[in-house]
Amino acid sequence: MSGVMQHRLIRRGVVLALTSGVIAVAIVTVQVAAQWRAESAPLDVAPVGMSTINDDLVAELTRSDDLSGQIYQVAGQVATLRGAILTASDGVTGNAANATALQAQLDRAKAKLNKLQAQLKAGQARLAALNAAAARQAAANAAARNTSPASGTTSGGGAPAGGEPGDD
Repeated sequence: MSGVMQHRLIRRGVVLALTSGVIAVAIVTVQVAAQWRAESAPLDVAPVGMSTINDDLVAELTRSDDLSGQIYQVAGQVATLRGAILTASDGVTGNAANATALQAQLDRAKAKLNKLQAQLKAGQARLAALNAAAARQAAANAAARNTSPASGTTSGGGAPAGGEPGDD
C-alpha cells in the first residue's frame, strides 16, 4: 500500500473513531441527564390501580342512580305543585268573580244607604219643624192663659185659667 492510501485509511479510522466517540459521549450524556432528571423529580404518587378505578366507577354509578331517583321525586313534587297552582289559580279567578259581585252589592247598598240618609235628614228637618211649631203653639197657649180673664173660664185642657201654683 502506498503512503497516500495509508494516510487515507488512518484519516478515515480517526474520523470513524472520533464520530464513534461523539456518539458514545452523546449516549452517556443522555443517560446521565435522564438519571439526573429522575432523581430530581421523583414520582411521589403511585399510579391509580384498576381496583380503585372500578371502585370509583361503582360509587359514581350508585351516586348517579341516587340522583336519578331524586330527580324523579322532584318531578313528582313539581307535578303536585303545578296541580296546586292550577287549583289556586281557579280559586283566585272564582274569588275575583265573587269580589266583583260583592262590589256591585256594596255599591247598591251604598246607594240605598244614601237614599235612607237623605230620607232621615228630611224626616229630622220635618221633626225639627214640628217641634218648633209645637213650641210656638205651647208659647201661644201659655200666653193665652196669662191673658185670659180671671173669671174662671177654661182654656184648652179644662183647667181653670189661673190654676194652682205649680201647674205650669
